[in-house]
Amino acid sequence: MEFNTRGTDGGEMTGVDGIGVVPAPDRNLLTITYSILSADALQAEVAQAYAINTPTTCQLLLPSMNDTYLLTTRDNRYILRVYRARWRSPSEIAYELELLAHLADRGISVSAPIADRDGELIRPLLAPEGTRHLVLFTYAEGTYLPLTEGANSWRIGQVAAAIHSASGDFVSRHPRFRLDLEYLIDRPLAAVRPFFAQRPDDWEYLEGFAGRVRARADAMVQAGLDWGVCHGDLGGGNIHAAEDQTLTVFDFDLCGPGWRAWDLAAVQRVATDQNQAGIWDSFMKGYNENRRLAAADLAAVPLFGAIRRLWSLGLQASNVADWGILRVSDWILDSELAFFRKWETEYLDGKQWSFL
Repeated sequence: MEFNTRGTDGGEMTGVDGIGVVPAPDRNLLTITYSILSADALQAEVAQAYAINTPTTCQLLLPSMNDTYLLTTRDNRYILRVYRARWRSPSEIAYELELLAHLADRGISVSAPIADRDGELIRPLLAPEGTRHLVLFTYAEGTYLPLTEGANSWRIGQVAAAIHSASGDFVSRHPRFRLDLEYLIDRPLAAVRPFFAQRPDDWEYLEGFAGRVRARADAMVQAGLDWGVCHGDLGGGNIHAAEDQTLTVFDFDLCGPGWRAWDLAAVQRVATDQNQAGIWDSFMKGYNENRRLAAADLAAVPLFGAIRRLWSLGLQASNVADWGILRVSDWILDSELAFFRKWETEYLDGKQWSFL
């Protein structure tokens, strides 16, 4: 059935029943910032576009930065990711997928992209809010490997070192954002500023804190820090362990070129939140057995841990249109400011803070 729809820009679009196309009402549609695409429609899309056995189910696992679906056939499972509109450009997605191919070629077990019948890894989808992109991935077999257990953190440390070593010669022809100080500090600070409009004293402190952290980071960078591909979320539970003990890493959506201390700070934050120094010690033991971390990089990890908190706050502030303003409520701001003040007292003022 053909019908007309109006896009978010008010223009007419003609389409057929399917993804992102809805019957036009008698009045203009309201602007949509974010939609969740039908799992049934995506299942039909994959069945038509990919040379795999006919999908039997498609279920939404998690709507977040991107929407993740579990797709099953009679003999296999897959992960289907639909990137949010305006979140990642096609070139940024292509960088991620090239990195996955590079790591797989070097023996790292990753959740790898699958090409469609036309040989394409990225499929554009028409959604009410604009173009979104679909990628089908192999399923990471096994079960979640909790970082909170010492033996597991040791194994994850070894995998992190393997990724850093294997990606040392990675080069992509596709542009990708750099995990530099402008991306990690300047942009997040600008994103959170509107939420301090009624809190001028707190804003003055946060702006000054960010400047002091940036100055310390600049000094460390000038002294020399290890730079290369980062996974971006090693502390986020993105590793599965199979029955044969194979560890498969997935969700490289936050990957990019950056300082390796940035990657390690994600793990140290888990140790901080759990108040378990053994997590960090075991992780670093595993990491150093595969790849020796220089003293300067190790010293930079707590600093990047504080930067990671600021970056995370900026991420929430940048996405309030999709995720809601409760993520930057006064309670959240108070909590983050308390962390920054405590961290500054115990670290920037001269003490070496273990984060625990």
